[in-house]
Amino acid sequence: MRECLLFCDQDTLEATYLREFISEGRVPQNLFYLLNGASVFYSYRNEDIEQIAWEDEVRFFGDHGICAAGDRVAFISLGCGNAGPEKMLLRRLAADGCSLHYVGVDSSAGMLDLAQENLDREAYRQSFVLADFSAEDFGERLDDVIAGAETRIYAMIGGTFGNFEQDFIADLLAGLTPEGGYFYLDVVPTELTEGQNELLEHRLSNLPQNLGAFFDRLLGALGLSLEVGEVIRQDRSDGNLQTMRFTFAFRATERFHLSCLDAERVLEEGEVVELFTVRAYDPESLAGFLGRRAFTLVDTYEPDVGGLSHRWKRLLFLKGVTG
Repeated sequence: MRECLLFCDQDTLEATYLREFISEGRVPQNLFYLLNGASVFYSYRNEDIEQIAWEDEVRFFGDHGICAAGDRVAFISLGCGNAGPEKMLLRRLAADGCSLHYVGVDSSAGMLDLAQENLDREAYRQSFVLADFSAEDFGERLDDVIAGAETRIYAMIGGTFGNFEQDFIADLLAGLTPEGGYFYLDVVPTELTEGQNELLEHRLSNLPQNLGAFFDRLLGALGLSLEVGEVIRQDRSDGNLQTMRFTFAFRATERFHLSCLDAERVLEEGEVVELFTVRAYDPESLAGFLGRRAFTLVDTYEPDVGGLSHRWKRLLFLKGVTG
C-alpha cells in the first residue's frame, strides 16, 4: 500500500520560506531543496550514500531487537530526501517479518518524488507526506497516519539535525516523540586528535567550494549574485553543546536591491544574509543535550563509510525512560 498525503501546499510553503528569507535575512534550510534543488543535491550526494555500509545498520537494529518479526513498526523519516540512506534497512526489516509502515516526510515535493521512485519496488506500506514538520498541527496529523503502530522510530538521517538551531530542533523532536518511542540520528562526530580535527575543520569550512554547483544554483535562484557579494564563514558556538560549527553567509560588497515574490529588500554594502550551518558533534555532549529532554541514549555505532573523507556516527535514543 502506498499513499501520498498533503499536509500543506507546496506553493504556499515556498512563498512562506522566500518571504522569511527576505524579512529575516536568513535562508530557511528548506529552501535548499525547493526551487528545483532536489535533483541537483543528489547529483553528488548519491555516491556518498552508496558507500555507507547498510549491513552495519541492520546488525545494529538486530542486536537491540527493536523490530522483531510481527511487530507493527512505524519508521518516520523527518526530512527524508530520496529515502536512500534507509532503503536497505527497511528492506531487511520487512523481509525479517516486521509489519513495517514507512513514513517519509519532506517539505520538497521534488524530494518526495525521488523517494517514491527509490522505494517503488519495496513491498511494505509507504506514506509520503508533504509537510513542514515544525508546523503546530504536524504531530497530531501524523498520529492519525501511524495509528496502530506499536513501535515508533523517528529518524533524522543525512545530517539534517545539524542544519537547525539546536534548542529549537531538540525541543521539536521531544514534542513529537512519545514516551517509549525511539529517535534515530546520524551526525558527523568530532575526531579524537587535534590533527584529525584540523582535517575535519578544513573539509567542513570548504563546503561551499566543494559543493559549488549546488550552492551557486541556490544563490542564483535567490538573486544573490557573486558579482555584488561574497560567501563568508562565521565561526560560532552552540553553548553547552560541544560542536564544531560553521555558519556560511552572503555578504554584500555593494548596495543592491533584492526581490522575491512580492517581498523586497535593499542590502547595504557589508550587510549579511545567513545561508546555512554545518556541525560536527562531540557524541557525549550530544547525548547529554538530548538527555535533558528525556531522551535516553540506547547505543551508538559507526558504519563503514568506504572512501569518504569523514566518519558518521549513528545514535539511537529512547524517549521518556531514565537509566
